[in-house]
Amino acid sequence: MNEPLRAGVIGVGAMGQHHVRVYREIPGVELVGIADADEKQRANLSQRHNVTGYSDFRQLFDEAKPQVVTVAVPTALHFEVASAAIERGIHVLIEKPIAETEADGRALIELAAAHGVVLAVGHIERHNPAITALKQAISDDKLGRIFQLRAQRIGPFPARIRDVGVVLDLATHDIDILCHLASSQPIRVFAETQQNIHSTRAKTW
Repeated sequence: MNEPLRAGVIGVGAMGQHHVRVYREIPGVELVGIADADEKQRANLSQRHNVTGYSDFRQLFDEAKPQVVTVAVPTALHFEVASAAIERGIHVLIEKPIAETEADGRALIELAAAHGVVLAVGHIERHNPAITALKQAISDDKLGRIFQLRAQRIGPFPARIRDVGVVLDLATHDIDILCHLASSQPIRVFAETQQNIHSTRAKTW
């Protein structure tokens, strides 16, 4: 009988808490630990899911010995946390965007290749049933030739976004979906941006 896959979650806030729940529901996966700098949030999830909580993700690595971890900390900390996991040979599912900068993202990809581990980015909206159905309709040529694809987000500004802004945090979903539907990559990019809320960087662990 195969041993269960040992999983951990680092950052159990807005998105990380869902990874905790889902890991608990997947057959063949054992959630062995969670880590978060917020004591209240960590204790709440630890008690609710009966899993050990750690204030330091490195302690989770060393004691719980996960084989795969979700990295759902603020984007500014993605490189620090994900690289530490990769260097220990731990597979990583990282919440989008992959990193705060292109250079850090490319460095993570190269590091994962060098250590022979899987590095995946959680573009969950690509698997939205509506997107899946639309992609199938396009593939079956039910909609004809595509001339234009347009995405528009309507809703309140997410209070949790304080470090990298909506372009990196949310627009990555839209860009990924459009590329997926078109089976193509952009050849030219034009952008106009505006900042209305002061940003605050997350503290290092």
